[in-house]
Amino acid sequence: MPARILVIGRSGQLASELARLPCPPGVVIEAAGRELFDLAKIAEIPGNLRELRADAVINAAAYTAVDQAESEPAAAFALNRDGPAALARACADLNLPLVHLSTDYVFDGAKASPYSEADPKV
Repeated sequence: MPARILVIGRSGQLASELARLPCPPGVVIEAAGRELFDLAKIAEIPGNLRELRADAVINAAAYTAVDQAESEPAAAFALNRDGPAALARACADLNLPLVHLSTDYVFDGAKASPYSEADPKV
């Protein structure tokens, strides 16, 4: 059975590019949109991971309407904080590797070494 990499955020620019990448033999990339994997529905995340039978997860989903986030903070926090935190917990519980992708709206990319959660934000 091929290794399944789940990419969350299918309709986004980054996730759609990741889904089109050529895979080595034995690897399948499955991109899931909100209809299959909604990060705002925290209680469903562990079951979604089990149902989609992922071997690894890449989270490229995000609330990216920066100006609109000011007037919709609950939606922005649900997709950019609460959902990813729940996804990280579920992946840890299921022993699944997780890569969470971000943008230069969080870290500016100027640091020469990897970022940590404790680094100052932009």
